[in-house]
Order: sequence, then structure tokens, then C-alpha cells
Amino acid sequence: MEHVGAKITPNGVSFRIWAPKAVQVDVVKDLVNWRTTGFPMQRDARGYWTANLPDFNSGDPYGYKIHKSNGRIQFRIDPAARNTFNSGLINPENFGIVTGAAYPWHYFKTPAFDDLILYQCHLASFCGRNDGMDRPNRSAKFKDGVYKLDYIRDLGFNAIALLPVQEFWLDRSWGYNPSFYFSIESAYGEPADLRRFVDECHVRGMAVIFDVVYNHISNSDSSFWHFDDEDTSSYLTYGNTPWGLSPAFWEQGIKEFFFANMAMYFDEYKGDGIRFDSTRAITDLDSENHDDKGFRFIQFLTGMSKQHYPDKYLIAEHIPAHDTIVVQAGFHAAWYDPLYYKLQQALQGINTITNLKSLLGTNFGYGANYPFSWNLIKYLLGSHDNIGDPENGTTDKRFYNEKFGGRDNWFARAKGRLAWALNIAIEGTPMLFMGNECHMKGYWHTEIDANGDHRFDWSLAGDSIGLGMRKLVAAANRIRLEHPALRRGFIEVTHEDFNNSILAFKRWDNEGDIILVIVNAGDHNFNNFQYGVHAGQTGQWQQVFCSQDAEFGGWNGSGNAYYQPWTQANGNIYINLPQWSVAMFKRIG
Repeated sequence: MEHVGAKITPNGVSFRIWAPKAVQVDVVKDLVNWRTTGFPMQRDARGYWTANLPDFNSGDPYGYKIHKSNGRIQFRIDPAARNTFNSGLINPENFGIVTGAAYPWHYFKTPAFDDLILYQCHLASFCGRNDGMDRPNRSAKFKDGVYKLDYIRDLGFNAIALLPVQEFWLDRSWGYNPSFYFSIESAYGEPADLRRFVDECHVRGMAVIFDVVYNHISNSDSSFWHFDDEDTSSYLTYGNTPWGLSPAFWEQGIKEFFFANMAMYFDEYKGDGIRFDSTRAITDLDSENHDDKGFRFIQFLTGMSKQHYPDKYLIAEHIPAHDTIVVQAGFHAAWYDPLYYKLQQALQGINTITNLKSLLGTNFGYGANYPFSWNLIKYLLGSHDNIGDPENGTTDKRFYNEKFGGRDNWFARAKGRLAWALNIAIEGTPMLFMGNECHMKGYWHTEIDANGDHRFDWSLAGDSIGLGMRKLVAAANRIRLEHPALRRGFIEVTHEDFNNSILAFKRWDNEGDIILVIVNAGDHNFNNFQYGVHAGQTGQWQQVFCSQDAEFGGWNGSGNAYYQPWTQANGNIYINLPQWSVAMFKRIG
């Protein structure tokens, strides 16, 4: 598929843009005298305008002079510009910048989907609070993020899932208000800075997942707004989502525009996957309009991506989840939000065993058909949506430990440790939102509000409480990567104790890796190797993980160190089992 935007060639710059309703389009270099200057573009039968111009070079400003059907002539910024000075459409100092994609990349191969462990990160608020980085506007940059990559790698994550990095309105945002889809947020740095960030991730063995917002525009500050016509635009609209107007999904030019945007992340930034924001906002419009334009738009993008980039992970935020987004719409994976709430209920004593069992697999007993473990993204400690609160703390959104008493509460911390250990052991791709790995306080946001600063607090990451949870996360992640049974193996419940809120399940693969996982979601401590767990497997066992080990914030002697039980005639192994814990045993003989 041909490019859109400005592409540097050996003979200058090639410009290409879709504007089927325009009468004429000219490329403008003299931005002061744009009304009287310009280089005419040629229109093809499909509404694309092109020009190959030797007068342009990398770093040159440019824009388009659009001759509209009502006789008006307007200066418009290229919706496919790879770089802009800011997000403002009416700011006379904003324009597109010709930008090359060359970079001395290190070799990196996107990991197999079932090997991924995701660290979800809002880069701008991840740096700059109590870490010695002075950012007056409280918006960190890609350059700052490079210095934090060893921290993420040492936690055992092999993929970073970034919140959106495209140009959005103003300088601080969660990123879900796109102004330009191809231009990188100017407050974060230049395109070369993002390339370096991705390359440094790859050097450390970490994939990068980009987040895109194709379901809506942010209205008057969007580059789509009245682009090629005065009253309407070829780019808009299919309907009105809760966040703004939607693109015209049925138009072939729109389909190609957004696939070109996906290809940019893969080709020009070497991304390893893409997460689509709120695909429900796209498919729900189908119901309102009594058609399937949005669904076919999604199928076009996923189909083209699988054809041209078969090793790249495609994720849908499709809430409430339904397996059609994977088996029919073509995504590799979907977020599965209900599990976050089901675990909270289980840890509050509400239908504990039933709720714990609902977390384990991919079909959940509802007739769903997710063929592979990596078809679901599971985040038992919450995503940015569960933790981030833009309403001054008036909602129930907060870090996981805050749900049970806060980071100063030992039981709250134990439940947080249990949650991540369980997330690692069950089917699905695990994802953790930044801050949960060190029992961050309160809730996350990009702004200072009545309750203070809610960026990632590095003073908490380094205190004794934060270090304990970080060690837990690193140990659990290591166990998952060391044991293929946890990543791609089968799963079977072997033990249910409703009286004591204890559940055990076995994970195994065809190569002989067998892991027994025991969850104690209750207050009772079982000592002296007296608790019998049905293993569902003969043989000898060795503990490889216990979430209540002293180094994680538990206590010495809580688990089964130096003790290797055998499965007894009744099918049980007899172990110590601490309160509010996850213990894992591997079969060794």
C-alpha cells in the first residue's frame, strides 16, 4: 500500500494525501504567504492527491492549501504529518515538518505471543516525581523514560504497553484525545527520541506495544475537522461516540489511512504490537446505524496487519468482552476486564471459590471460544482505567492495595502479592499497570488535584514496602518465563476447600513441565506440613514460589523451603500454607 503524508525520497519529498472532496490541493512551503504560493498536486480517480517535489528536505515545514467546493481556500495541516510543533490547528505557528524515518536499529525479534508479560506505562507521568528529574510542566519525555528501562527489565517484564503517544491536545493527557494520528506528542520529544526509546527497550529484551485511538476524534482540535470540505469532511462521520465524533469507517481512504498509521508504528518505530482503544465504540455504532461498517473496518485493519506483519500482537480493548472480537474480527487478544472485579469479590469473601475459578481459563463456562491462552489480556491488579481517576478522587478508582486498606496495611499488601502471583499462574497474557509493583498510594492521574500529585512516586518505589513487592513481581515473572506450563500449558482444578477458601489447580505441558498452584484466600495459617492439597498428579514436589516469603513482605518459615513432599495414596501432598498466599510447586520426580 502506498504511503500517506510526506516521504523523503532520493529526489526530494513525495507528498500524498486523501482529500476526495477538495477541488484542488497545493503543497505549501512558504507558510507566511501560503495564500499566494504553493505547489499543485495531482488527483487520481480515488481522491488521492500527490506531488513529488525536489524543493523540500528533511526538517522543512509544510502544509496543504485546500481549495474547497464552496470557493473558500484554507490552510490545513497534514493529518498524516510525522511531526508537528504542537496540536493546535488554529495556531499559526503550527504546521507539519518533513521527517525521515532512518535510524540505526539494533536487531530484535518480537517474542512469541504466549511469552509476553506486559508492563502498562504512561510514560509522561512515570518519570519526574521524587527521582531528581526536574520537569516544570510535569510532563516527562521519551529521553527520561530511557533511564527507567532497567527498572522495568529488572522486574522481569519483557514488554512495555505504552498509553497513546500520538499528538494530543495540550501537553498533559492520558493520550486518548488524538489531534494527529501520525505525529508524535510534541511535549514528549521528537520522533527520533521515540525511536531511541523503542530501540533501548529492544536492547534490553523488551517488546513495545503502542496504543491507538481509532474510535473517535477529539472534535475541533482534530486534524480531520473540516479537512477537505467546509461543511463536512471525507474523514467524518459515522456516528457520535461518548468521546467525540467517529471517523467515516466505510470509506476506503479512511481504512487505508488507519492501516498506514499501524504500518508506521511497525515500520518507522519498530513496534511489536498495537492495542486498539475501545473497539466497542466502533462496533456499537454498527448497531445504531443498522449495518456492519465498523466491524468491517476492524476486519480490514487486522487482516492487512496479519498479512504484512504476522508476528505483531493485535490487542482490542473490547469491554464487555466477547470472543467475536478475536475469532471473527481478527484480533489476537482482548482485554478481559471482569476478572479485576471478580478477584476483589473473592478476596472480600464473596463466593470465593467460584470467583477464583472464574479467573483461571479462557472460556469461563459461558460458551466463549478463545482458542489460545494469549487471546486474553488479564490484569488482576487493574489497568489505567481501573486505577486512574480524573475526578479528584471521587470515584472508586485506585491502586489495588487501596481497595483493602492501603499500602500501610499488611493484609492489603498480602492481597496485592497474591493477586499478581495468581495473574502469573493462570491462563492469559499478564499485564500490570505501573505502580502496583511497589504498592503505590492513592490513585493515578497526570494532574495535581485537591489530593496532591498522582504521578509515579519514586520515593515509594524504593522504600522497604516498595522493594518487597518489587521482589515479588520479579520472582513471579521469572517463574512464568522459566516454566512453559504457565505460559502455554493446560489447566485443571484439583482441589476446592470452600470452608477455608483454598483452591488448587495444575498447569502442565506436553514436555513434562508440571506446576501445582495453591491459593489461600483466607485468614487461616496452616503449619507443620498438615494441610492436604489434592495434587491431581503422582510424584515428588518442590516449592518454587510462595508469595508470603519474608523477602516479599511475609515471614520466615511461612512456606515449604527445603521440603519436598510426595503425593500420598489419597492423592494429597501435605504442606504449610500461609494465609492470603499463592504457593507454586513443580513436580521433580
